[in-house]
Amino acid sequence: MKAFILILTILLGISQNVCGQILAEGTFHAGSVKDKEGNTWGGQIKYDTKQQTVMVDNGGTLKTFNARNIESFSFYDSKVKANRRFLTLMYAKNINISYESATFFEVLTEGNKVTLLGTEYLETRMNPQAGWGWYGTGGRTFSYRIITEFYIMNKSGKIVKLRTGSKKQFLSQMKEETSQLETFMKKNKLGVQQRLDMIKIFDYYNTL
Repeated sequence: MKAFILILTILLGISQNVCGQILAEGTFHAGSVKDKEGNTWGGQIKYDTKQQTVMVDNGGTLKTFNARNIESFSFYDSKVKANRRFLTLMYAKNINISYESATFFEVLTEGNKVTLLGTEYLETRMNPQAGWGWYGTGGRTFSYRIITEFYIMNKSGKIVKLRTGSKKQFLSQMKEETSQLETFMKKNKLGVQQRLDMIKIFDYYNTL
């Protein structure tokens, strides 16, 4: 039991450490925040999805916003060399409870039918995993990978979490467009767990 607790403690510590180095959150980026009052705050920004907060440093003042006070924020991510935009949307995280809370979602692509949204987190394991990144400390090697959870928002603002455990699960949610999407995915060798693949899928979906 003590060994298990020790391993769990190490994993949590490594996960938090790697999270700050690998994920965009936990690091300051040049960007801006638009609050609910319509004001724009520019400078170096850092966001935290666990606390649902954004910190803005404009060189003289440090200001922290919680999700309830933010309409959107954006920044340039030097790690992936791309601009990223996030919205604050009301979402019920527990399907068994109707309570909705203000939640950050990244806008991955927008179209005539739906907007593809994403949230990401870091998965860490003790044993090396093929195709994963790795992090070593204290003679131990840990594997990690960034997981993106995908959602779609329709024009009425309804948000649905996509099931991406398999292509079959995903396609079962797409109803009348299933056959067209399946053909498109096979032709272009697209999966349902990588964000670039999902962006291509929904760019196509929005043309149907």
